[in-house]
Amino acid sequence: MLQSNRKANRLAFWLLSIVWGLQTFYFTTKAIEQQTLLFLSQSDTLFFYAWLIITFSLLTNWFLKMDLILFSSNIFGFVVMSLSLFLVGREFSPELASQLHSEWVFIHIALAFLSYAAFTISFIASALYLVQHALLKRKKIRQFYRWPSLMQLDQAALWVNMVGVPLLLMSLVLGVIWAYHTLERAVWLDAKVLFSVLVIGLYSTYLYQRLARGWAGKQLAELNVICFLVLLANYLISTQFTQFHI
Repeated sequence: MLQSNRKANRLAFWLLSIVWGLQTFYFTTKAIEQQTLLFLSQSDTLFFYAWLIITFSLLTNWFLKMDLILFSSNIFGFVVMSLSLFLVGREFSPELASQLHSEWVFIHIALAFLSYAAFTISFIASALYLVQHALLKRKKIRQFYRWPSLMQLDQAALWVNMVGVPLLLMSLVLGVIWAYHTLERAVWLDAKVLFSVLVIGLYSTYLYQRLARGWAGKQLAELNVICFLVLLANYLISTQFTQFHI
């Protein structure tokens, strides 16, 4: 049965790789047709986010061999992709679209979504950690399925967060520099910027507790889940109060 599961997982990995290739082709073709790599609508941003989630999940599975993270992250990516379909045609306002005609802004957005994708994989690893921890405690985990060990899930969350934090920090710095030289507004009072600083602070706390103070296990996984929930609030809630953000 274990050999059968391995074959099935290998087949699923390559089928997903084909789907990723098709998504990449679609994304590239659309960019060529528009003659720009700009994100012109919320649908574009969510599509890019879903593509990045699948990319990170494939890389995670390639290096760490964690089929369950691959499966879970791609369910998440499918949900995001489905949401993007409901937003097709809802382009940004002309004022916001004009702000996006900057390579600095494009790099700022791309780095932000790269960090979001990394944090998503980290969240999934921590969520699986908490689920497996609860199942082990209740002695209800199924032995026939090859779960990653708790240590592997803990390490996976750490490594991906170590990628995500610098990316989000670089995105924030680029965005602030561009806004400072382009917009006549108090950038640091913008809701999106304040939330982004909070998110960086929380994830930096996670890294500090893990690397400097030696936190591990359920407590650290719970902190990581809280960090991701704040990140979601940053994207969903602060957007309603920002003056110049997506």
